[in-house]
Amino acid sequence: MNTNEQGSRGISTTDLVRRVAGQTGLRQRVVRQVLGASLETMQSALAAGERVTLPGFGTWYTRQRPAGQVRSVRTGRQVAVPARRVAAFRVGDILKRAVAGRHRRRRRLFGLAL
Repeated sequence: MNTNEQGSRGISTTDLVRRVAGQTGLRQRVVRQVLGASLETMQSALAAGERVTLPGFGTWYTRQRPAGQVRSVRTGRQVAVPARRVAAFRVGDILKRAVAGRHRRRRRLFGLAL
């Protein structure tokens, strides 16, 4: 079971599908298919080096992490780490304010009031 900083349970894929189905009135099977297709599309775009932007929510992108040296915890020796491309996420304004508990006015994100 996943927990966050406050000790409450995190949201699993099943929980997310149930909540979205409850809010939209769609069948869970349909929501699961849409969620899966959305995530696969995002993954393919990122793998191709494209940015994925959901206005107000955030932007996923890839960046190059440079090569470097780290110390092995087990042996204490320096180990070379090669350069690699990694996924990154930049939080959008609506999400940032919602997490901080500072959303001053209700805004719409993907047709939902936040």
